[in-house]
Amino acid sequence: MFSLTEDLEQTANIDGKEYDVDLSFNTVIDFYALLEDEDLESYEKVALAFELFLPQLDSSEFTMAQQQETVNGIVDYIQEAPYGNADDGIEEQETSQKPKKNFSYSQDAGAIYSSFMQDYGIDLLKEKGQMHYLTFKALLDGLSDKTYFQRIVGLREESLAGKQDEALNKLVEAQNYFALEENRTEEHLSDQMGDMFSMLKAQAENE
Repeated sequence: MFSLTEDLEQTANIDGKEYDVDLSFNTVIDFYALLEDEDLESYEKVALAFELFLPQLDSSEFTMAQQQETVNGIVDYIQEAPYGNADDGIEEQETSQKPKKNFSYSQDAGAIYSSFMQDYGIDLLKEKGQMHYLTFKALLDGLSDKTYFQRIVGLREESLAGKQDEALNKLVEAQNYFALEENRTEEHLSDQMGDMFSMLKAQAENE
């Protein structure tokens, strides 16, 4: 989770030894893209993710269990949320409905890029390999409503209730135009990660 008092994590501990980890925003987004590949088995995704996050290491020197544990720890870290955690004392019924993620890192790449330029003057293409993912995510979450990205998200979330005639038609047309490919949303990718680790755990228990 992003912190103003602690350094962002840049290493992973494997059997007591620290290794540098690439957690730049483009690497994490590449990891999300890896999860979309339906042609890969779960163990293949873990192996490729390990190589993606720790490119300086020879993955063949580490067991699948070590790779899985390392990738799992990285995922837990980058997905830790400051709000709405299930263990924050809020009643269970109030947290059972997770807010839907109405954006895609891949499909909305252009809108995200232009919005960072608009609000922050940041050229994300020049930040590849440098800006930490959690820094990127904090800035993404803080984009103003005037940005292209937030206007697209707002359109996707806007209710049709109360709209009539021309206003209704225009909103429906806009929502259809900016509609997400469901399998690319962050929410769906999070589900895929859970399925991947659950499948590997089940396989290990059956061995």
